[in-house]
Amino acid sequence: MMRSWVKRIALVALGIGLLAGGAAWWALQQTQFVPEFYTRAASNRASTTVEASRRLQAEVEQLQSNVAKIGSWRAAFSDEQINAWLIEELPNKFPRLAALGASEPRIVIEDERVLAAVRYRHGGIDTVVSCEFRVELTEEPNMLAFRVQNLRAGSLPLPLSKFQRGISKEAARGDIDIHWDMTETGPIALVTVPSEDPRYSLSPVVVESLMTYDGALLLSGHTGEWAHHEFQPKGPVHQFVSYRPGTQRNDQSPRISSERSEPPSTIR
Repeated sequence: MMRSWVKRIALVALGIGLLAGGAAWWALQQTQFVPEFYTRAASNRASTTVEASRRLQAEVEQLQSNVAKIGSWRAAFSDEQINAWLIEELPNKFPRLAALGASEPRIVIEDERVLAAVRYRHGGIDTVVSCEFRVELTEEPNMLAFRVQNLRAGSLPLPLSKFQRGISKEAARGDIDIHWDMTETGPIALVTVPSEDPRYSLSPVVVESLMTYDGALLLSGHTGEWAHHEFQPKGPVHQFVSYRPGTQRNDQSPRISSERSEPPSTIR
């Protein structure tokens, strides 16, 4: 009888081991998947990237000239230009992320959504982390709502909630302020674009429209003392759920401590 029980326990243990090993192998295989859009965006030659970076710089300089005048302004940036900027700025703007293994960021802009991905190498992990997001204006001037969906490592789904704190911390180190609006469909990242800055010739500068369309990001807005009072967002507007405007930090946001530095969540 005892020998029979030992055999059963051994068989169960072996079965669990095989299942666990199979699950680990399956998970590893899932992380090796590379999204088609990332392969396509990453295929641009270095010379193309350099030229796109120059065009982006010219567009930015033109935008700076336009927003320095009282009245309305508009601008358009292609995903090719933005990718060129990301390739150059990721190591400079977010050196910790680069040091932790993030590299080769790419985006593809489609109608009403943006596909984004980055190569992630950490320890024995080598995968492409990707997501899609939609950007909407909010009732607060210059506060943009990012609705992130389909966050994945390869084709393996990842819970955005696990990475909220790390995202907030890394953004803060890059001088980007993020709040979180907790909704039934998941957390929405709220990012504020400064309307006043010492580098602005005139202020405030207010974004009134933001659209993603077939490979391009389209922006328009207004500069001048009445820009805030006359703010009328054009297009889809995100309605706050848990976030309360006027509070410096809403209770649902991951808290960022200046006294203790912790690394962002990594993929395990």
